[in-house]
Amino acid sequence: MPFVSPLALLGLLFIPVVLAMYLLKLRRDETVVPSTLLWQRLVADVEANAPWQRLRRSLLLLLQLLLVLILAMLAARPFLERPAGLARDLVIVIDTSASMGATDGTPTRLDAAKSAAIDALRDLPSGGRVSIVASGRTARVVSNGATDVGRIRAAISSIGAEATPGDLAEALRLASALAARSGDAEVLLVTDAALAGPPAVRLDAPLRVVQVGRDRRNQAIAALAIRTAPSTVTRSVFVSVVNTDLEATTRRLEVWGDGRMLEARDVFMDPQSRTDVVIDDVPRDVAVVEVRLAEASGRPGEPGDRLAVDDRAWTIVPPDRLRQILLVSDGDPYLETALSYLPNAELYGVSPADYGPGTKPELADLVIFEGWLPDELPAKPILAIAPPGTSDLGVVAGRLVEPGIGSLDPAEPILRYVDLSTTHIAEARRLELPDWARVVIPGPKGAPLLYAGERAGTRTAVLAFEPRYSDLPLQVAFPILLANLSGELLGGSGAPADAVAPGSPVTLAVPAGATGLRVERPDGTIDELVPGSTGSATVVFSRTDLLGVYTVTPVRPAGGGASPSPSAAPSSTAPAASPSGSPAPTGPAASAGGTPPPVDPDAPARFAVDLFDIDESTIAPGSAATLEALGTAGPPSAGALEDRPPARDELWVPILLLVSLLLLVEWMVYERDTLARMRRGVAGRLGRAGASAGGGASAGGGANRGERA
Repeated sequence: MPFVSPLALLGLLFIPVVLAMYLLKLRRDETVVPSTLLWQRLVADVEANAPWQRLRRSLLLLLQLLLVLILAMLAARPFLERPAGLARDLVIVIDTSASMGATDGTPTRLDAAKSAAIDALRDLPSGGRVSIVASGRTARVVSNGATDVGRIRAAISSIGAEATPGDLAEALRLASALAARSGDAEVLLVTDAALAGPPAVRLDAPLRVVQVGRDRRNQAIAALAIRTAPSTVTRSVFVSVVNTDLEATTRRLEVWGDGRMLEARDVFMDPQSRTDVVIDDVPRDVAVVEVRLAEASGRPGEPGDRLAVDDRAWTIVPPDRLRQILLVSDGDPYLETALSYLPNAELYGVSPADYGPGTKPELADLVIFEGWLPDELPAKPILAIAPPGTSDLGVVAGRLVEPGIGSLDPAEPILRYVDLSTTHIAEARRLELPDWARVVIPGPKGAPLLYAGERAGTRTAVLAFEPRYSDLPLQVAFPILLANLSGELLGGSGAPADAVAPGSPVTLAVPAGATGLRVERPDGTIDELVPGSTGSATVVFSRTDLLGVYTVTPVRPAGGGASPSPSAAPSSTAPAASPSGSPAPTGPAASAGGTPPPVDPDAPARFAVDLFDIDESTIAPGSAATLEALGTAGPPSAGALEDRPPARDELWVPILLLVSLLLLVEWMVYERDTLARMRRGVAGRLGRAGASAGGGASAGGGANRGERA
């Protein structure tokens, strides 16, 4: 029988030591006594303790010798060899996406996947190398080329669940690259295969799939939003729930506001269908709305779903603070219409000829100049459209005729949901990018068509063309672009208003005068963020892997106060008059009140991270054969099989059980007198208890006979 550690057999040298303990006896001091008549047994004991005597039969000695022999065998780690079932270079890919949190495993699918991966190591060839890839939103190498099975097990056990959609294609590409290092390699994928479609990837190595999960019962919150009525008096919560099961069910929908329950109702859901629910009259003092799917009332025995991560969702109630926008223009109906429909905004218009101190631009939250600039710019956020000449906002170097739009950055927050692929511009200003700005919409030959940034502590953006000299106002992208652009210039809450997908980076606005941001995650941990460059107005936060509400607080230097808010100055006068002379706002978002309340720039901002992924909520196990078809087909070559070492099955488990049994027998033999006394004591108590019960029955029987008599 081969051994992993044959040198451990040197432990057999302890066998003579055990024998010596039975051969060597203690020497006793001699003492003169008057007679040995009463000491016969003591004299016999003294004779038995001579230094070297014949070894006598002893059950304890036999048990102890067997223990030494078996412990030495255990330390030597004997094993049996058999043909290996896995390649010499193994890459294990473990799916950690949100669907792996389903509770039809032991206790979850991810736990079952890790157990299956550890069990598969038994077929690993002797000396085989194992790399481990965790497949969540991004692929992550947990272990690379490890040969120690103990460390491999520990690495697999350390993998945790994620509440994010998975990118299995990226993980398989990484696994294929790791497997390409060896001529005898294989990829082992442990997943529930709950995919909307097979990954668009091909592997250069064989792919084996170990599938976990068996149930498809799940209901999920697919969408959540809160909207304010045009009158700004009431708010409504819009919830969309989906049933991915093949059977109809009823779930209880609970709406919570700032930690207190606002409303609950039972919702019946047809199989594989979506149900929309509207809940009106949300209190105005609520800042965070949470929706939960719970067990339906009156149905305690009805089983719930298997995935809990999509049973909760959060949304941030948009603030009611009214923003005042001053538009200085000769009149552009497209621009005025789009600005008038911005939420929580009042639009005032004035012509360039009427602009001046009397229009009180210092009371506006945003000033927009179209085709004209004053000699002195207000200390307010500014959007300059087609500036006529060089100013503090930038250098105008000429004119562009039918400029094309360059390649757009998909991560640019101002261009979120904005499609400019069919936009044509007739004429634009040729601008030079200033040091304080970043390019939002690139143009030809490095001339930006839109740039934005923070100029001397003031948010500023410059658009190189007037919208009416393009077909942009005729597209859906126009109002979205204006909403995103005004949102950055106005500052908003410093956090995104819509739900953020788990793991997605978030661009957070840094208030003027702040040195950074402090972000509190849903689990209470704190992250400190500092802008990458001096004067930067935004930072990117990427640790959004937890579902829930994140709180963002500005960090200011010690002793530094908050910068004044644009609308903090009280006044009963409108910031400007419209071109017709009427001070009334032109948009439907105007409130009935006068001056908006002062704004605290250091007030915490919040944003919510929600799953909202139907593909992850659909936990029905898919086809393992479809995934295995992505790998290289066919068995390994004959040469690879010949060079592949056999697998080893170590025998330490049965040996350890045998050691435990021998220790128990040795203890019972050594303590046999004590066990005998305990047995007699227990038998005596049982006998007395039986006699007492029999005497009581006899007495009872006598009493009954007396009563009958």
